[in-house]
Amino acid sequence: MALDTLFVNGNIYTLDPSRPKAHAIGVHQGRIISLDDELPPSVFSEVKDLAGATVLPGFQDAHCHLTHIGQESMQVDIRPSAAPDKSALFNAIAQACQNAKPGEWVIGSGYNQNYLDGHHPTAVELDEVSFGHPVYLIHNSRHMGVANTKAFELSGFPERRGVPIPEGGDVPCENGQAVGLLLETARALIMDHIPPTTPETVATMVEEGSRALAALGVTTATDPGIGAPDHIGMCPQDLTGYQIARDSGRMSMRAIVMPYLTTLHPLAGLEYQGHPLYTLDLGLRTGLGDSWLRIGPTKVLSDGSLIGRSAAMREPYAHSDSTGLMQFSEEFLRERIIGAHLAGWDIAVHAIGDAALDSIMDIFEEAQSILPRPARHRIEHVSVADDKQIARLKQLGITPVPQGTFIPDLGEGASEAIGEDRASLVYRIGGFLRQDLQFAASTDAPVVSACPIRNIDAMVNRRTHLGREFNSEEKIMVEQAIRAYTLGSAWANHVSDRGVINNGQLADFVLLSEDIYQVPAAHITDIAVTSTFVDGKEVWNARW
Repeated sequence: MALDTLFVNGNIYTLDPSRPKAHAIGVHQGRIISLDDELPPSVFSEVKDLAGATVLPGFQDAHCHLTHIGQESMQVDIRPSAAPDKSALFNAIAQACQNAKPGEWVIGSGYNQNYLDGHHPTAVELDEVSFGHPVYLIHNSRHMGVANTKAFELSGFPERRGVPIPEGGDVPCENGQAVGLLLETARALIMDHIPPTTPETVATMVEEGSRALAALGVTTATDPGIGAPDHIGMCPQDLTGYQIARDSGRMSMRAIVMPYLTTLHPLAGLEYQGHPLYTLDLGLRTGLGDSWLRIGPTKVLSDGSLIGRSAAMREPYAHSDSTGLMQFSEEFLRERIIGAHLAGWDIAVHAIGDAALDSIMDIFEEAQSILPRPARHRIEHVSVADDKQIARLKQLGITPVPQGTFIPDLGEGASEAIGEDRASLVYRIGGFLRQDLQFAASTDAPVVSACPIRNIDAMVNRRTHLGREFNSEEKIMVEQAIRAYTLGSAWANHVSDRGVINNGQLADFVLLSEDIYQVPAAHITDIAVTSTFVDGKEVWNARW
């Protein structure tokens, strides 16, 4: 029986230190079975010439909202690239409202107030362009939103009055009326009344999102939060939507999904040393699935966002008395994080502020003291951290999952929020390596671009969108950034079948237009992904 495909004449970086380079890859049934001349071309049914292209293991985005990327194709694009000022934003919303069916909700996605003279849109401003439609705008951080008066009315708050302020959220008001902005958990006051998403729609989002990511060279994406639309997720049946996409062959790349922590619950009679175990029915937990669709850690948000000044900080924000907020009480987080740990889950906690980071590390340390085990717990973002906190991450065996592209896209806003005196603590990456702490690369897309090349450039060059160097001592080398995007993400995702080009590994790899290890650092963004392969099959090509 002939084997599947031999790829020859490549400039292949394997990421295996014992065999760092190769020129050929043999693939059969989705796995790598040979390198170089280990097997002759005659045993393969097909031989493909890579024409000297540079080859890397497929990029793995360890924190990427796959369904939200797919959803954006169904919403009004109000990212700064599409709506650079308020006039353009309101024109886009007005056009969408004029084209919408009677009574239909109009959703805009991706605005950033830092590109709108520092001001969020208001309900009154949206009313002027909504033509009677309910309108809701999603902030690019996904931690804030803005609703118009019709949206408040349909949510039970006529004239935007009587709007409650939930724990872990805020609703700014003037003269007893909500101005339109909703922060953190308060977003659910409106979002709970937007017509629900069906599993089939989720499947379409997965299809569109995976196609977009494959075009960027991403072969595995970890979706950080499903099943809890009042927090993160599209609908309570998100996993069903993923399964529909998987079963119908509509996924262009692999997905690891994180059930949101609030979807876990105690199972009757199950406890450990007096602590209830939190899990899903039947005891489902991290690790169930196959190489295409797998349940990863459970995810929870502990605090808010830095540019929204809602991340929980040790000291107040610049020119403010506010230190941000925690989305849940410490008691709530402690019981559920420890309960999930005891039930065998890996746990991923969003912690952006340094106060939130302290709190979550305390809880992880307590969980391991109750039941020590080799879990792969992780903290998403770690956006503000000093050296002692990074050292403690190392001591506790917690994997940080930062986002390099936050530097060009959000760095200036973060500096303004926290103040220049503390800006050296923001978006650190080099500090992890100085502590010999393995980290995973991610983007948090669609908060920022999902492009791995742009993310690598940000980690290496660290320049804001204004061209200013941002904490240059936190720069890392190209090879370190690529390792984080491959082996680092595989480690964080608790998988060992991807991230390196070697026998037995999944045949996921990308072709680049240039050798990323050889080009000057200033020209990294000139490199393009020309082909993406998953299971040894080409799922995207720049010529298509």
